[in-house]
Amino acid sequence: MIKIQRSLFFLTFIIPVIWGFSLFIEIISFRGIEITEYYQFITLIFLLPMLSYGANTAFFGFLLSLKKNGDPLLKTKKIPDKELDFSTLESIPVAIVMPVYEENEISIFSRIKVIFESTTKIHKLPKLEYFILSDTRTPEKWIKEEAAYIELCESTNNFNNFHYRRRKSNLNGKSGNIADFCRRWGKKYKYMIILDADSLVSGELIIQLIANMEKNPKAGIIQSSTKIFRTTTLFQKLTEFSSYLFSPFFLKGATYWQINATGYWGHNAILRVKPFMEHCALPHLPEYGGIGGKILSHDTVEAALMRKAEYDVYCAYELDGSYEESPPNIIDVLKRDQRWCQGNLQHFWFLFGKKIPFINRIHILNGILSYLNSPIWLCYILLSLWNYLEDSKYLNYSMLPEEYEFFKSQIYDPLYLKLLSLSLVLLFLPRVLSFFSLPILQIFKKLPAYLMETLFSILIAPIYMVYHSIFVFSILLNKRITWGPQNRDADSGYNLTYILSSFFGVTVLGLAAAYISYSHSTMLFVLTFPIWVGWILSIPLVIFTGKEQKTFNRLFETKFWETNFGLIKNLENTLDSHKNSYLEGREFFFALVHPVFFHQHKQLQGNKTYQSKLPKSTEEDLVQLLKQGPNSLDRKTILRILSNRELLDSFYLKFWTSKKEDWADYWTTIWEEINPSFFPSISNNKKNDLNLQ
Repeated sequence: MIKIQRSLFFLTFIIPVIWGFSLFIEIISFRGIEITEYYQFITLIFLLPMLSYGANTAFFGFLLSLKKNGDPLLKTKKIPDKELDFSTLESIPVAIVMPVYEENEISIFSRIKVIFESTTKIHKLPKLEYFILSDTRTPEKWIKEEAAYIELCESTNNFNNFHYRRRKSNLNGKSGNIADFCRRWGKKYKYMIILDADSLVSGELIIQLIANMEKNPKAGIIQSSTKIFRTTTLFQKLTEFSSYLFSPFFLKGATYWQINATGYWGHNAILRVKPFMEHCALPHLPEYGGIGGKILSHDTVEAALMRKAEYDVYCAYELDGSYEESPPNIIDVLKRDQRWCQGNLQHFWFLFGKKIPFINRIHILNGILSYLNSPIWLCYILLSLWNYLEDSKYLNYSMLPEEYEFFKSQIYDPLYLKLLSLSLVLLFLPRVLSFFSLPILQIFKKLPAYLMETLFSILIAPIYMVYHSIFVFSILLNKRITWGPQNRDADSGYNLTYILSSFFGVTVLGLAAAYISYSHSTMLFVLTFPIWVGWILSIPLVIFTGKEQKTFNRLFETKFWETNFGLIKNLENTLDSHKNSYLEGREFFFALVHPVFFHQHKQLQGNKTYQSKLPKSTEEDLVQLLKQGPNSLDRKTILRILSNRELLDSFYLKFWTSKKEDWADYWTTIWEEINPSFFPSISNNKKNDLNLQ
């Protein structure tokens, strides 16, 4: 059955590819094959299969949606509550792991709290534990994370199931953080659920994922189907609507032929810990420019290594309750894509890895081409224009005017239009099938949103093509990318100057392309219109879609989250109740001086050994910290003090035994501002004893 499904998929995939190649061969057969036509054919070898793959995937997803029982080979389905054995599930140790890096601490711990409460409401799983693994480098943000962690434990009255750890060295980023967790605690757990900082999952989904793992003992990874939520800007609304409309068909179609070798996205998924630890350690790549060194995008490689170890990777697209957020604007998407581009290009080394399963090689190649296709598309367009003009010139010189007009209009141009039509059909087929699969009333209701999203996709595609091409060439020219924190805040937009400087070059490119095409022929001007119009409108497009447009809120309403309305509403309420942080601007005061928080912060630090005497330079740093304030020390020194129990004790004693006139303005100002209730254990008499008045 597996071979039948894959053979059927491959057959329907290859037909349009062969047809497209035959059309192109006809086009170039009218005169001797020039070098530019040879290169154009090479670009077509990459582009046509990718177009056909996307269309074919959506087509099979559409067919499965019409089938009452869905995919007969789908292993990960919703297990009815009456079939769930909670006595067994309770005894399974599971870790929910969230690696974070410079994220909003309120958002992080609010999600953990909501997930915990959601799971507890359905059924308490005592073996379920939560790990927040921080790679945060900013001292202030680190202290806020600790405060949020302590508040989480206190508000839930649970100090056993929540664990917070900040690594002193963020080696290898997220993948290194997960590897560190596995080394320290991995042997205690049978499964781990990986979350991103913007993830939200329901308790029911967690139980279903664990139960499906138990049902499929050869499953190494089960990836959930994530939906975008908490959208504010128009760009996010468009992304959410696109995901709502198209993602289900792509997931169903991809799973139809991949079956037990589906994709893994690195978050909102459950992993079997033992084989992950034994087989999925990431190697260090050869030091070869931008595509060498440490692996940035780990998920595709880990799925390949899991399959190499003869474990299956499934996609549970029928299970609800998995959510993630979207970047708020085009600029933040491009910044994310720049990082992902380097990560995906690094996977080139695994295309030829030993014993990597064939389907995983396809995953790897697909990930590489998802960015490499942009410069290939650009080359194809330029070569097409060049060859079309050269062919027209050649035919014009070699024929009589009447023969030329007849041949060009009746034979030559129709062939080009056929190839163009085939490409457009493959490109837009997923959109058409997804839209017309909606109920009749929804089709009419969602038509304006569908047309607007399609128009936006047409305009944004050439912009992505240019920037992805720049990313690819810069990486191949040995420019490494810094894997920084991702912006998830819709309120943190970019000013007009930054947008103008970022997209001025693209705008000029669009104006030049429009002028050149119009000067050659009207047909060329019309055919290239979808490309250069996106470039020309790039600046207003970025500005307009990067802001909240309340007029379109009802237009793009999807309500896919209705089944988990309580979960999402609970998150919104939790976030709203923590908008103002009492720590803002007072982080070092609380961590180093506050009698209660100081001890809590100290307990979270790892080292427990003390030296007999502090080095002189360290003593000088502590004195400087007291008399000149935290801003007088560099970040490295501050981090060293904050992460060392002995230094914390030394400064704490130094502060509380010093005179107030010796304090820096930082300490004095906060002391006078702060609410006395923050010091419940310090009476006024004690303050007098310590010479604090």
